[in-house]
Amino acid sequence: MKITLSLSGGGLRGAAHIGAIKFLEEQGVEVTAVSGSSAGAIVGLFLASGLKSDDMLAFLNSLEKRELFVWAGGDVGIFKMDALEQKLFDRVGVSSYSELKIPLYTCVTNIDSGESAYINRGNPIEYTIASSTITPLFRAKKIGEHSYIDGGFSDNLPVKPLKKYYEKNLAININPLRGESLDSFKSLMIRSILIMIRSNSMPSKKLTDAFFEVKGVANMHLFEFSEIEMAYEAGYNELKEQWEELSSKLI
Repeated sequence: MKITLSLSGGGLRGAAHIGAIKFLEEQGVEVTAVSGSSAGAIVGLFLASGLKSDDMLAFLNSLEKRELFVWAGGDVGIFKMDALEQKLFDRVGVSSYSELKIPLYTCVTNIDSGESAYINRGNPIEYTIASSTITPLFRAKKIGEHSYIDGGFSDNLPVKPLKKYYEKNLAININPLRGESLDSFKSLMIRSILIMIRSNSMPSKKLTDAFFEVKGVANMHLFEFSEIEMAYEAGYNELKEQWEELSSKLI
């Protein structure tokens, strides 16, 4: 079976994407093109560069908080993602979308227009970082004359750029809402972000051929390093449970 794959953002919940990809590998499913926002853009970059799920998971497990949360000093934004950008380059080693093994579309939000852009030319690592920049937590990423922020702000589940392909599309959302006590500024802020990015993911349910939402990550915080393995298992096991129904929509 050949499909295209769209991956939502969701912080370290992105491990659920890797679990799902592991299952697709075991089923012999070939992904011919991939798109992603934020965490989905990172996993999409890995997939497009030819990495297998085991290598992706190893990379995620190798991350440390100090690599993700680097103090930005006097910049606009609390943290910068320079260390992650270098680590991605060290692992993937590409500087152009043309070097990737399959087409990749990285969703970013143009901070001036507020509109989505689906990038497939230029430096994929730079645009992957741009797609992962949750402002104001992280500083915006300037590329050329434009500044970009998290793709999830405008289209967290970018199915649109893959509609031109012959193969049917599987869209994976890792942002189910959860019931929780909103008793702090941090919990309220994260809840607000999740509501926003979930709401702009819903139109993609109508565009995709098969929509899969990983429910098991609902209680996982966006940057909880200790729950990476749990998210991975949720992505794998839930896709396995639903595969008979979902695969019938992808034939």
